[in-house]
Amino acid sequence: MDLRRRQRDEAGAAVGKANQAIAKIDQQSDEVRRLQQEIRDQTASGRVGEVAVERLLSTGRYEMQLQADLVQLQETRNELVRERDRRQAALVEAEAEVKRFERLESNERDFYQSEMRRHEQADADERSNQAYILARRKPAT
Repeated sequence: MDLRRRQRDEAGAAVGKANQAIAKIDQQSDEVRRLQQEIRDQTASGRVGEVAVERLLSTGRYEMQLQADLVQLQETRNELVRERDRRQAALVEAEAEVKRFERLESNERDFYQSEMRRHEQADADERSNQAYILARRKPAT
């Protein structure tokens, strides 16, 4: 029983770690989106007047790199979500296993108590019968 509970607890911890990893990826994605927006804002304000071609090319490459980073983060997040779902299923299975063992343990305990009551009743009946037989054997004086 303790083994099953420990497995359930470990499965729960694994789900928690997967959720933390997903949250970290989400934070990184938010940061990349913030950088993309910052670049768009800078580029929009710098379009009036002279155009620095090298700066535009550099900014364009940086935007493409940020977009590639965002795509990679999304792929990683998708993998983590699949892994979390797998771990969640393992947790559900472990929880069901613990409940199954708890029910079995409870049923065994109930059966044992029932057997003990039956034996105690049989012993009490036997003592009562013996007392009755002894009382009948004694002559009345």
